[in-house]
Amino acid sequence: MSRIRAAQRAKRDALFLQGPVKFGWIRQNIPDPASRLILVARAFMRMPTPEVSEVTLTAKVWDCAGIESPDQRSRVLKKIDQHCPGYWVERREGRTAVLHLGKDPNENTP
Repeated sequence: MSRIRAAQRAKRDALFLQGPVKFGWIRQNIPDPASRLILVARAFMRMPTPEVSEVTLTAKVWDCAGIESPDQRSRVLKKIDQHCPGYWVERREGRTAVLHLGKDPNENTP
């Protein structure tokens, strides 16, 4: 099973954002997991045509960002909620979370 996981990781390391910046490089050079997740999520948002403003945080997205444990995932999502204006996390009971780009529709602004 670990060989399959290693093969998936190698294939995902070859994926890139824009230009020659690959996901493997992001994991190796950006120490903050929340920043890595934002960069990887933005890349997945730009892949379809037309671009989308949300991405479901599947195992593939978490793996590309180098975030492995559920505990670390919850800390990253909490950090995004607190410190990343312009992004908000939709938590769905029994389903994967969704990261949205833009204003939270439930947010009240004066």
